[in-house]
Amino acid sequence: MALPQAFWLLWCGQTVSRLGTLAPAFLVLYLEQDGLVAPGTTPLVVGLFGAGVVLSGLVGGAVADLIGPRRTIVAAQPVTAAMALLFAVADHVVALCALSLITGFLSSVDRPAGAGLISAIVPPEQFSKAYSLFLVGFNVGMSLSPVVSGFLLAVSPGALFVVWAASSLIYAALVFAVPADAPPAADRPAGAGAALRSAARGIAEPFRTPVLLGFLLLTFLLACIYLQVNSALPLGMRDNGLTSGDIGFVLAVNAVLSVMLLPLVPRLVGRLRAHVPLMLAGALMAVGFGANALADGIVSFTITTVVWTLGEVLWAPMSATFIADRAPAGRSGTYQGSYFFAWNAAFVVGSPAGLALARVHGYESLWITVLGLGLVVTLGFALLPRLAGFATGPRTDAEPGAPARTTAPEPTEALTRKNR
Repeated sequence: MALPQAFWLLWCGQTVSRLGTLAPAFLVLYLEQDGLVAPGTTPLVVGLFGAGVVLSGLVGGAVADLIGPRRTIVAAQPVTAAMALLFAVADHVVALCALSLITGFLSSVDRPAGAGLISAIVPPEQFSKAYSLFLVGFNVGMSLSPVVSGFLLAVSPGALFVVWAASSLIYAALVFAVPADAPPAADRPAGAGAALRSAARGIAEPFRTPVLLGFLLLTFLLACIYLQVNSALPLGMRDNGLTSGDIGFVLAVNAVLSVMLLPLVPRLVGRLRAHVPLMLAGALMAVGFGANALADGIVSFTITTVVWTLGEVLWAPMSATFIADRAPAGRSGTYQGSYFFAWNAAFVVGSPAGLALARVHGYESLWITVLGLGLVVTLGFALLPRLAGFATGPRTDAEPGAPARTTAPEPTEALTRKNR
């Protein structure tokens, strides 16, 4: 069954947006190349950007459920464009810190809304397929973004922010062409104040469901493992004698495999019980990153990268599907937002902790620790069916007339259905 045109408008918009969004690494280069902040202040600016990203998951999901995912994306992009252009002319450290926090928030506030919008415009049984393709566009944009940013930084640093602003406005225009959000539910609280209080209470909902609380905790731990790719892994490869070109090649293998394999995942594992792909993903990431303890050259690091990339491509669409299948009607954005919050929080904890461990005890100790943590996470996913809320019923947040998706409960799960 072909995906609707509305999905492809969203896909194109998000891909263009990611292509133009300034990555934190190039924010650092921009700040230090032009001497806008002292080297000791750079971590603060980048940390504020990360704090904005973490906050965006919870807030973005709640806002998407409050005003609609389409409206959330369209409304956020002009503000993003304005903040990006202000970044190009700001030269005071306080202004740069404030803009970093705001743009970090705006750079990711659309992600829960995007997942929620897919859930609304695509039949439930096609969610995994659609989200996998959505991630392909995300990865394409994120893979090409450093190339574009590197060129612009060398030619005209201010153009980084002009391109960011332009890509945001294109994103808004494309999503504006998507059909309007569904009208608010009849039981939605009347008045802005009551609606905001309801949204604030709703943010806590996923954390009160045992199976989702367990899933989100395991997500955070798995992200602490995976996000070593942005910190300890490149430095570990350099410590083993790989050149910058070698490191770029190894990480390019990850990007290419992700784009090639993501569309295949729902077809290969879609019929498995919901926790099984998560277990496989956790095990592959544990083994892939853990095996870096034995790697000593470009070939061995490439092999380990292939292994953890297989875990990544299993994880990304099936984790979003796990959340989508358990989100009540009208709460898809909030529930997806809880996932992005758990994942992004690892930027603040996992990456610095990995670097600290490697610098004190060596990279081999880090990778062995990662292997052990990954196996614990895998065991945790294996135990998810024992928690209340694991079983799912018919999905009711899709388009009218879309077939419902059901998961037949095992006998031990039937007892937990009443607790949902």
